[in-house]
Parts: sequence; C-alpha cells; structure tokens
Amino acid sequence: MPEERGKLAFSRTFTADELARVERGLVPEQMEDKWFVFWEAPWLWFHRSWTGLAIYGAKIEEGKVTEAVVNRHPEQYRATNDKYDADLLGFLIDRLLLDREVPFPHRETVPTSKADLLVHHVVGRAKSND
Repeated sequence: MPEERGKLAFSRTFTADELARVERGLVPEQMEDKWFVFWEAPWLWFHRSWTGLAIYGAKIEEGKVTEAVVNRHPEQYRATNDKYDADLLGFLIDRLLLDREVPFPHRETVPTSKADLLVHHVVGRAKSND
C-alpha cells in the first residue's frame, strides 16, 4: 500500500465463524478472478490479482474493523469516491469472502446498460474459494 492512501468510513463486526472465513482470504484460481485477498494480522489486504497492487486494507481487531484504507496513488488506482470505495469493500467482503449474494454497488456515472461490464471488470466471476 503506497503512502498516498485515504481512510474510509467503514465499520463492520464479524462473528467468530465469519472472522475465520475472512482470515482465509481468497486466492485467485483463474483469469476471471480479479482479487487476491490475504490476512496479515491484524490487516486484511485486497490486491488486484493481475497487477498485485494493494487497493484496500481493513484492520480487524477483536472481530471488528477498526480502520480501513484505500490506495489513492493516482497511477495505481484512479477512483476517488470514498463512499463508493467503502461500499465496494463491503461488497468484496460479503461476496468473495463470506459467499453472500449481495448487490454490486454500481457507480452513478455508469449507465445501466454497462453495469454488467463494470461488474466483470471489477470483480470478474465474483466467486469465493468455498
């Protein structure tokens, strides 16, 4: 994670079972898997699988997210909307790590007709390792 980072307003509490699943992370298995997620206590790191760039980090202490950060280096990650990034971080945790069917947080600037392309671009097949 570069020095150019932003703090996200993101809070989350996990049950013991959820925390165990979160700590397992996610190892990409094929090209359509866009994220590599790993636990390096007390941080959960979200890296793009193709580039290896760190995009999100969530510090988890005693089953609670106590801090969340996002990469704000303009050459590594061009997004700048903190609310959207917090929503996307929540989606990634729910969908990829906890295997929940949750709606993708669409950007307001993306036309509905291109929503499926955005989902594929951001999360690929959106499948957990379970």
